[in-house]
Amino acid sequence: MSGRIHFVRHAETLFNVNGQLQGWCDSPLTARGEAQVAALGEWMRDVPLAAAFMSDLTRTRTTMAGALAGHPQLVPTPMTELREWHFGGWEGQPNASLWDPVFAEHGTVYSPGSAAFGAMTANGFDSVLDAIHRLDPVGRAENAAAVNARMTVALATVVAAANLALQQDAGDIVVVTHGAVLGTLLRALIPGHRATAGFPNCAIVSVSPQGDGWVAATVDASCAAPLV
Repeated sequence: MSGRIHFVRHAETLFNVNGQLQGWCDSPLTARGEAQVAALGEWMRDVPLAAAFMSDLTRTRTTMAGALAGHPQLVPTPMTELREWHFGGWEGQPNASLWDPVFAEHGTVYSPGSAAFGAMTANGFDSVLDAIHRLDPVGRAENAAAVNARMTVALATVVAAANLALQQDAGDIVVVTHGAVLGTLLRALIPGHRATAGFPNCAIVSVSPQGDGWVAATVDASCAAPLV
């Protein structure tokens, strides 16, 4: 069936390995990230694709190049709206420098992979985004309204392409973006959607049209841990 949307988190980067916040800044892919990109290209090779959209940051561009290795005729569309959340003064800093105070504002203690994040975001990401904005020492981090506004634009563009592909039986759509944005997009597209865990680098979440809405498959992490 045409019209599915394959959302992909970018491949592993140096900052991912170092536990640093990337946001709108960038770092190069690791050797494992390069292997993930190659695995993603093989995963996508036999998927009929009608259109491709990506964040305009380097790590998503590089990941998309791998995704489209078997589709050389397809030119992806870069979108600033698909960038990661902007972490302001915490960009490039250790993860804990941001998450310690944000978790504290929500009455809990941060630890990597903590299940508390699920409870904090049970009703959406707005309280977390607004806390990041309010606590940012330089005042540049996005608030919830800013993130939600660009997610609305991004989804309108992607869903329109998916609907057209469905009407024309032209294939699927691939979207390469970032971990936090992937969660935000899925929540906006499928109200009440909650991932049981985070999204590994190069993980894929495929959504299919169903009636007047969308339904998501489980997270496919088969490209996330290739041999290197």
